[in-house]
Amino acid sequence: MERSRSTDLATLIAVIAVIAALYLGRAVLMPLALALLVTFLLAPLVSRLERWKLGRVPAVVAVCVLLGGVAFGVGWVMTHEVSALADDYAAYRTNVRAKFRDLRGPLGSLSGASQEISEITEAIQPGSGESAPKVEVVEPPRLLGTLRDLLAQILEPIGTAGLVAILALFMLLEREELRDRMIWLTGAADLSLTTHGLDDAMERVSRYMSTQSLIAGIHGVAVGAGLFAIGVPGAILWGALAAMLRFLPYFGPWMAAVPPIVLAAAAFPAWTPVLLTIGLLVTLELVTNNVLEPKLYGASVGLSPFGVIFSAVFWAWLWGVPGLLLATPLTVCLVVAGRYLRSLEVLTVLLGDEPALPPDVRLYQRLLSLDFAETESILKECARGSSLEALSDGIVMPVLRRLAEDDQRDAVPDERSAKMRARLDELLSELAGSANGSTVEKEGELHVLFVPALDENDAIASRWLAHVVSPHGVKATVGSAEQLASEVVQHVVGIAPDVVCISALSARAVFQSRLILKRLVEAAFDRPIIVGIWAAPARELEKYTARNAGEEALCIASVVQLEAALASHRARRGPLRSLS
Repeated sequence: MERSRSTDLATLIAVIAVIAALYLGRAVLMPLALALLVTFLLAPLVSRLERWKLGRVPAVVAVCVLLGGVAFGVGWVMTHEVSALADDYAAYRTNVRAKFRDLRGPLGSLSGASQEISEITEAIQPGSGESAPKVEVVEPPRLLGTLRDLLAQILEPIGTAGLVAILALFMLLEREELRDRMIWLTGAADLSLTTHGLDDAMERVSRYMSTQSLIAGIHGVAVGAGLFAIGVPGAILWGALAAMLRFLPYFGPWMAAVPPIVLAAAAFPAWTPVLLTIGLLVTLELVTNNVLEPKLYGASVGLSPFGVIFSAVFWAWLWGVPGLLLATPLTVCLVVAGRYLRSLEVLTVLLGDEPALPPDVRLYQRLLSLDFAETESILKECARGSSLEALSDGIVMPVLRRLAEDDQRDAVPDERSAKMRARLDELLSELAGSANGSTVEKEGELHVLFVPALDENDAIASRWLAHVVSPHGVKATVGSAEQLASEVVQHVVGIAPDVVCISALSARAVFQSRLILKRLVEAAFDRPIIVGIWAAPARELEKYTARNAGEEALCIASVVQLEAALASHRARRGPLRSLS
């Protein structure tokens, strides 16, 4: 216990240290991460040019020139649009005043609304109020301090952009060298595992960036064209802004929608263009989210919806707006690393898109909670597109085995356990009834008697197995779970079926099955006997077989093995022990 606590404390300290390092080292780590993101985006294009017999350096230079030309063109257009908007500022002020006058009437009836409109109007028309102006003595700012602050605000993003460009250029030129060093750093001892992990992360991030760029471009063009058709000034500017902010998950589209709506309200005296602008942006957002993204993304990048939201909040808190841009790619890399490194597996479970629990565990957990609606939903979901045999071995028998083992160690109250068994039996009967609506083979029917070894759990398994094998030329009957071993033997000998299948799930049921098998052998029962220890590990089957080596029985653990044994016996009409 003390060792476990010390391990947990060391892990917590390590996590805090990593977060602190990311925060304190953001001035260096953030440009590095941005450059890596740009490299992932441009690497496929560079590789394509290299396959066209263009060398590494010319390919990188060509891609950089193309990207620089696009950035320069977009920047020039945006500058021109901003300049045109500034020229019409006076007209926009007139329209804003008119709209405030229009709103004064409807809002005047609301408590406090009239006062707020008056304050806004006074802010737009300084000096219109009757109160005397407030006189303050303000010390003139120092020229050098003002220039220094202004230059710092301008040069900091420019310097970061230049550093990102240089790092990205270097990464594109030295991709293989950097990859080799990364393999050495992360684990050259297990080369296969490390290579698969790096390839997986690079493929997912590159696919995400390429697809996101395509979606952003399509969305930006649609926004620009729609605003141009409505007549909103600066349509190209707002389209480009919508495309760029599309890379910010969740927050970006809303940030991009505000300026054109406000400008539409300022540029037109009527309200119709404003409503058209809102309708356009909402419609395009719905189409992009529900049609374009699912169609183009195809395979997921590996994050759950919770993982996307959590990563956005975490990285934005850590690194601000650049962190929001890097949130999804960085989290994808961490989730992929968790698939190959046990120490990071918790990130894959918490943030990945794969289910945290196997289907049989999920089903049994809902059953334990007496959430029968969810139990039915999961069972039907698992049954959809799956055969009864696959459903039995993957879901039904593991769930029944868990229930039997919990009953054996009194982990579930008797009343709750009885409700669980009753509802599960109903669901399995309904499922089997709907699945067995197809034509049932009648020729050469084989009579199989399923014998529950101990309790109602074994009886449910027997009834389910009878439903599963019935469509395959088998006449299945089920014995009672309330009989003693001697009574079971009398019942079996009296019926004289072609094959006897004893169903056992728990350890006590396995012991009881050995007793029934022994009594059948002593009674000189000469028909084939199958002992099904359902969903049991291989070592348990080997132990059972070793203890009953001299008895006529075949020990199996899956429904697939059961059907193979029955098919073989129907063809041979011989003993089943030869199948073992």
